[in-house]
Amino acid sequence: MMRRTMFLVGMVAVALAACGPAPTPSANPTAGATVNPTTQAVAALFTCKSRTLAWDGTSPIDLTGTWAGDDQGVYYVRQLGDQVWWLGMSGLGEAAAARGTDWTNVYRGTLSGDTVTGTYADVPQGKIMDTGPVVMKLTPTSGGISLVRTDPVLETGFGGTLFTPCKLG
Repeated sequence: MMRRTMFLVGMVAVALAACGPAPTPSANPTAGATVNPTTQAVAALFTCKSRTLAWDGTSPIDLTGTWAGDDQGVYYVRQLGDQVWWLGMSGLGEAAAARGTDWTNVYRGTLSGDTVTGTYADVPQGKIMDTGPVVMKLTPTSGGISLVRTDPVLETGFGGTLFTPCKLG
């Protein structure tokens, strides 16, 4: 028992030493200020780095993956056959903890040729509760393809007009 207690005390001492000394207070709080990263929480940002999704315009395509919207949202897309679903969440570029707090929506659509036609609905995760049609067209870009909204922007609250493939990072 004594050996186990001594081991535990030694491990605690090593862990405390690894944390380093606390910052020394200064008469002038901005002069020579030091920040101890072990005592200050760092907010992780919710980001999505561009990725290429190639398509020749005629062969089958799988849209499954993560997409960044120009509405500062991220869209988790799943395609099964010609059916396309997504979960869209606000907060791209903000603290990860804020993801989906402004708006969160789901979508179901059908892919026909180069066009996805469907309906979205906001869900109670966010502050907005709208629904309506959304039509997106697969559009060639220098980096592969993007989804561009082609239906008239209605007063439903859905703001995304351009989605680009990305990888969460």
